[in-house]
Order: sequence, then C-alpha cells, then structure tokens
Amino acid sequence: MLEQPDIAHYLLSLGLVKPRAVLEEDLTVVDASRRNCVFLASTTAGPTYVVKQAGPGGAGTLAHEAAVLRALAGAPELAGQVPTLVRHEAEAARLVLSTPGGARDWSHHHEAGRFPRVPARTLGRVLAALHRLPADGFEELPPGLDPMWGLTLPEPRHELLLDLSAGAQDLVARLQASRAVCDRLDALREAGSDGALVHGDLRWDNCLAVAASGARRRTRVLLVDWELAGRGAPAFDVGTVLAEYLLAWVGSIPIVEPGDPGRLVSRARHPLRRMQPAMRAFWSAYRLASPRGPALRRTIELAAVRLLQSAVERSQGLAAPSAHVVALVQLAGNMLRDPDDAALSLIGLRE
Repeated sequence: MLEQPDIAHYLLSLGLVKPRAVLEEDLTVVDASRRNCVFLASTTAGPTYVVKQAGPGGAGTLAHEAAVLRALAGAPELAGQVPTLVRHEAEAARLVLSTPGGARDWSHHHEAGRFPRVPARTLGRVLAALHRLPADGFEELPPGLDPMWGLTLPEPRHELLLDLSAGAQDLVARLQASRAVCDRLDALREAGSDGALVHGDLRWDNCLAVAASGARRRTRVLLVDWELAGRGAPAFDVGTVLAEYLLAWVGSIPIVEPGDPGRLVSRARHPLRRMQPAMRAFWSAYRLASPRGPALRRTIELAAVRLLQSAVERSQGLAAPSAHVVALVQLAGNMLRDPDDAALSLIGLRE
C-alpha cells in the first residue's frame, strides 16, 4: 500500500503531475483517510487527484465505486457533478480520481454559523437529477454493505454487535428499550427500498463546493465517495442531507444532563432557525426537480434512521455514550413517533 511520501512519485509515474511541480514544491499531498486510505494531491492551478486505497477485504467496495463512476460518466445530467475516474488498479485495490482544484467540503460553509440557501438549492437539483437516472445496469452492493443498517438496530446482526464498543452497545440498548421506535424501524425495513439510483452516503463530507470553469465563487456541487451507490431509497439520500443540519444543531447545544437535553436549546451555537431556510430551500429545489420523489413523511423517518446511525458511529470507542449522542437518539425517536410534527417543528415544512 502506498504511503504519503510515495504519492508524488506514483503520480509522476502515471504522467498526472509534472516534475516541475514536485521540484518547485507546488505539489501538496494531504492524508484524508477515513474508512479507506485516501490521499489528496493538488497543485496551485491543476486538478486535485484522489488516490484511494482499500485495506484487506475492501477491494470489492473500490471496484464497485469504479463501476458506478464509469456508468455515471455517460450521464449528461451529472456532468461536472461527480469525480472523473482516472485509473482503477483492481489487484492493488486502488483508485485514482480527479476532482476540480480548490474544492471544499460543505462543513466549511457552516463552521462560521452560515447556512446559505444557494448551495442547498444546487444540491437539491443535483440529487433530483441522480434519482431520475435509471438504476438498471448498476451492480449490486458488495456483501456486507448496507447504507440503511440503522433499520436493523432492533435486532442487529451478530457481526455488527461484535464491532460495537461498550458505549455503542449501551446506546443500542437504550434504543431497544423503546417498543414504539423498534416497531417503526421494523415497519420501515419491511417496506423495503424504492429501487431508484441513490448515492447512499450523502454526508457533508461527501458534498464538495466547487467553482465553475473560469469562476471564483464555489457555486457548484460535486458528490464524492460512491462506494455505497446503487439501488435504494431516495428518501434516505434526502433525509441524510437534512440529518446533517440536525446533527450540526444538536452538536452545538451545550448539553450537560442527558436526561434534559432541551433545557439549553436556546443557547445553541447554531440555532435551528438559522438552518431552516437552507433546509427548506434544499427540499423545495429537490421536489421541484423531482415532483414524484419521496413523501416528506418518509424522508423525515429515514432522516431519523441516519441520526441513529450517526449516534452509534459517534459512540464507538466510548465506554459510555455522551450526552450529545443520547440526545440524537431521543431526537430520532421523536421523529419516528411523529414525523409530521417533526417536519413542521424542525424544518418548518408541511406535506
């Protein structure tokens, strides 16, 4: 597996960067690893190259992503909205992708408490274009991958339980104590997916703001990390975007006592009222471009599922769940119990 010092030589060997960029120290290589080993290599004026490598057992996910990107390259509706597949080395479990230079993930929009509507509308339109594409011909996800694994939390797979820390197991036990929430998750699982083409992991980390050719402002959206793309529920994609706003809101509340998370809501660093215009702009743009898209009620329910997954992920490695992840479970439970009220009170939307 390539290490960070190897990336410059590797890209030189492929003819993707010029020796002058290396000699003049214009090439910057950043480690952006999460689930996979990922390096971002960029120059002042050129594109950013993404070198993505999978660990043992992960070659299938990268092969799947490569197949998805090849198929999407022929979709004019998504031109400029997905990375370019430069190279796929199956034996080495390695991908090389190209993205526009100067891209920033969506968290940069919001670090200073700004939640702009224009990028939200753009994302809504891009997501609607993706969901309108035919899903025929796209490969099934590799075994063991399930974007909506939160639906199994009432009766988790044995493999999932083995991977959970003590804090995450505690959180799952809290969720399982609510019969109403478990019944709703079971019903959503039995309802299945809609069979549309979906991204499967639309967190802000995977939404990049990029500038159009010749422009300086980042007004376009690039969707990255297509490992979980395939047939699925469009409402989960849409719900994931809305859940990201709610995660930012809950994370900004100075919660001290898990039993009373609402006591300090008024002191949230990122108040919900400041986010609601962007959430409504995203939803309106999506529905305008996809009038036959998922119902608001189902979208709110699957946004709750995404919150549950985030809560479990954030409690991994902890001996006990933090006050904030407990609050996420409580919020998700309220959304599942009454999605219509949640849509109105959290986002300001009515079906």
